Amino acid sequence: MYDSMTSISIAPVGVAFLFVIGSFLSLATGHVLAQDLDPSAIVELTTASGRTFRGKISPKSDFNTVHITTNRGSIALSRPISWTAIRHLTINELPASFEKLAMLITKVQTMEGQPEGPVDVITIGPSLAPRENEVAVEQMEAGPTTAPVSSVSSWATFKNWDSDPSVDGLEITFTPEDSQGLPTAARGHLEAELYTFQKASFSSVPHGQGARFMKIGSWRIPLNQTIPRYDSRVARLPYQAISPATDGSVSPLGTLVIKLVVPGQGTFSASMEDVRLRPYSSLRDANVLRGNSRFYGDENPRYMPYTTP
Repeated sequence: MYDSMTSISIAPVGVAFLFVIGSFLSLATGHVLAQDLDPSAIVELTTASGRTFRGKISPKSDFNTVHITTNRGSIALSRPISWTAIRHLTINELPASFEKLAMLITKVQTMEGQPEGPVDVITIGPSLAPRENEVAVEQMEAGPTTAPVSSVSSWATFKNWDSDPSVDGLEITFTPEDSQGLPTAARGHLEAELYTFQKASFSSVPHGQGARFMKIGSWRIPLNQTIPRYDSRVARLPYQAISPATDGSVSPLGTLVIKLVVPGQGTFSASMEDVRLRPYSSLRDANVLRGNSRFYGDENPRYMPYTTP
């Protein structure tokens, strides 16, 4: 009887003891992980746009933005990256969690002279001892002496931006890049031209076998009228008189040629091949093969089937 009562009374005490020991071990593990993080660790962040940024953590990082610092000679370039844009991260080539990144930021801020707060709190704002080279870079980027444009990268897709279901035009995403392939600021305007095949009578274009390759769109857009998206700019190119969305005599694919005109630096060109100009629809294709119209009712009364030349 005494032995059974003793075992019953000791059990809760043992459970509580194990719980306390487990808590201390968890805290100790977190402390060790924080100590193992080197403030000079190399972080690699991959964003939702597919771009990858690599460098060291800047103490300017906060709950909204992670600042990655990369060195260019004697200058350190700090690039802000939104936390919500991060899709994958590594620290010193090893996969890491957001919690570990937060601990690394806290340690970097502490090493830079900021008071250490709780582990789950990141001090907002610049370091109390800002580095002069980062300040110089920020002033350089804000002024007219940014890295000159060396090339432009781009991609485009069809887009609908109003209430009806039809395609309205092309949306092009482009990025001015410097000689190292990094995004850089640019002023000027964007020129774009769209080329594709259009069906014609065989007698009018015998050398083209009944189809002519022609320009069906031309645009000129100031850069200050484009939309910023991460490190890129977005421009809308509404279809003009000949619309691939409603005119079946136009090929569903085209070539888009763009020119980024930057005063004082030059003109930078790029071309995108096989740009889809309207959605692919296996259902509509099957309907056409059965001898029916590609569009329904009054959806597109001007439609003329397109034949591959």
